[in-house]
Amino acid sequence: MAPDSAVTGRFYAFDFGSSSPADQIAAVYEDLAAAYDPRNILVLKRIPCSLESLADHIRLCLDQQIRPNIQSVPQHASYVVEMDNPDIDRLAYEQRIELLSGLTESTNWERLLEEAETRFGTLRWPGAYQRTDILEFLETASTQDSFGKDVGQVLLEATRQGGFRIDYSSGPHALIAVLACLNDRFHDRLRDHGLVERANIIPRATRALEDETTYEQVAAGFEAILAVEFEEYAENDRRYLANLAADAELVAVGERNASIQRIKTEPGSVDDIREHCCIDFEVAEMPAKRLERTDHAETAPGAIGSFLATGREPTTSVSAIHLHESTFGEQLRTVANEIEHLRARNELAYSEFAVVLNSVGDQLSDARRQLRASGLPTRTVGAPALAEDPAVTELYAFVQYLLNRDTDAESWLRARVTEFSPELAEACNHGTLEARLNRWIINTDLKQRVATGESHIEIQEQFRNIERITDLAKFIDQTSLLESDLPTFKHVLQRAIRFDGAYTHTIETAPQRHGITVTDVQGIKHDTYNTVFVLNVIDQTYPGTERLTPLFPTPWLTEMPGYPAVTEVDDGLIAGTFETAGGERSTSGFDAYYHHRERRKLALGVRAASDNLYVCSYDSEESGLGRAHTPSRYLYALSEQPQISLEALSMTDRPIRTRQNVAEYVLDQPWAELEAIVNAAHTGETAAIEETEAVFGAIQTLLADEDVDPVFAEAVASQFALARGEVIDSA
Repeated sequence: MAPDSAVTGRFYAFDFGSSSPADQIAAVYEDLAAAYDPRNILVLKRIPCSLESLADHIRLCLDQQIRPNIQSVPQHASYVVEMDNPDIDRLAYEQRIELLSGLTESTNWERLLEEAETRFGTLRWPGAYQRTDILEFLETASTQDSFGKDVGQVLLEATRQGGFRIDYSSGPHALIAVLACLNDRFHDRLRDHGLVERANIIPRATRALEDETTYEQVAAGFEAILAVEFEEYAENDRRYLANLAADAELVAVGERNASIQRIKTEPGSVDDIREHCCIDFEVAEMPAKRLERTDHAETAPGAIGSFLATGREPTTSVSAIHLHESTFGEQLRTVANEIEHLRARNELAYSEFAVVLNSVGDQLSDARRQLRASGLPTRTVGAPALAEDPAVTELYAFVQYLLNRDTDAESWLRARVTEFSPELAEACNHGTLEARLNRWIINTDLKQRVATGESHIEIQEQFRNIERITDLAKFIDQTSLLESDLPTFKHVLQRAIRFDGAYTHTIETAPQRHGITVTDVQGIKHDTYNTVFVLNVIDQTYPGTERLTPLFPTPWLTEMPGYPAVTEVDDGLIAGTFETAGGERSTSGFDAYYHHRERRKLALGVRAASDNLYVCSYDSEESGLGRAHTPSRYLYALSEQPQISLEALSMTDRPIRTRQNVAEYVLDQPWAELEAIVNAAHTGETAAIEETEAVFGAIQTLLADEDVDPVFAEAVASQFALARGEVIDSA
């Protein structure tokens, strides 16, 4: 229900601290629970990560029997939309890819430009370009393979914010006006077919709450709302919160210098957004009684994180370990070995470790894969890209085989399914697209095969991706927007696999308690671990280069006030958003703004450690042929502080602990020992034959174990033979 008067609430803000803000949130929750039954308190968190761990922390901290009701804002908004319209169909990520790509491929760009001119009047062209130049740019760019994906990402961000903000004061920017028209076309098409884009959930839920019946049904579930992580609430989220809290007590909690998501689209501090909010907040002091019981002493990682986030120097001497290797892979192998070393020395569980990357993407997937290859269990926050999943590849090969009996597809299927035959495939080839896939899944025991020999989390991920593919088939079967046939499905599935990004799909599950957390900075923001390894602390990542989108050149972006991200930047805006801003800058305002954001992200990753902090870097990519990487400038900033020391990790006193490192060591030994003997002969020294015999004896004992893979034993034997100069028969 739209509030009749301004919604009021209490607002708590605290400074960036040396530990996770979960204790401060627990303090405010306890204060609110003194007045309300915990079952009637709704806790809303903006970023949909760490919901389970935050709920557990509050319950254990306050010794409650009832777990707090914690939901993310998008999750709760989805519930509101479904209550308002039970028949609404939310568009999945891969479904959106296909429908939007179909729209962009069929768009007449000249007509769309004419539509923008008619709708918005006189348009402003970038730089010295004119109408014909922009039309040529759009027509040329639309022929590129990545165009649909790049446009889709911009439209996604705009939709999350309620649409493009058109600046009429200096004339709407031509490209923003064109994209606004394209976005409206897309959503008109979805609305005509009863579909809603997930990015449009919060604006739609905000409007749904204006209906009195819907509001009363929703509000029956709570009497008070605790909005945590308020520093990340964007304008759309704040409007939703205002409508939701029309008849409930509202309390908001925000942390200064901690926003990393909101500030990409909306500058300013948490106090700024509170002052200019659609909610009339009363500023309150943090509950002192609770803070006395939970305020931790400053940890070394927390002090380093505070310096990175605020520029405040530590009050005492603190240190961290700098782990540096030659390649990304070597970095991961050393991390794995160090985890096992710390576990053996300090009796730590795997769940007390976290490996943190800057953002989701291919390297997150690679990091997790390398840790598992070393024999370490991991837990995850999302599903891997479709292209990385062998079960998805099998389903694609099945579709390809049904279409034209493709020999490559048949080879893949025979490799995966021992009982494969043309008759088996043909027996599945009838009914709807979804039915055909399900017949293949059942008749070939695909899920049983996935579940054999995989870890629990890998099984879960592959099952989730199988479900995504069958849901996509069901969507094509039911929608009138696409033909329900195999050629169409193959085309759609191919595009979904090609454009799908690694770890773009967050899944909320009960994580494995014993696994190492592998996540991005955003996913660790409210968590604390005994030991944290922050990977890739190189200048190419922290701060790296922010492009926002490959669709437009950066000089064009800085002239687009309506672009759904911060693009027009001056010193005042930087200083008003980042406490670390100060002095003369050596880059453009745009670069400086996003450099400060990356410094803050690094601060959050660092702070997540309670005891042991490792900042990790490497020299180059695996091939060694790419450009050299340099340690992050923020590592230099840390080393320049008299109270902060970065100690280089020495591996000389570290035993080999991981399966992968042991395998590499064993395979290297024939050559390493031979080289040592040859070098001794050349220099006139005495070779340590006794040590060599001891090493070879240990290897022989290892290979005699019946649990050793015979393929590995054969590989070691081959290395010894080659080292002796024997010729190996490849037959």
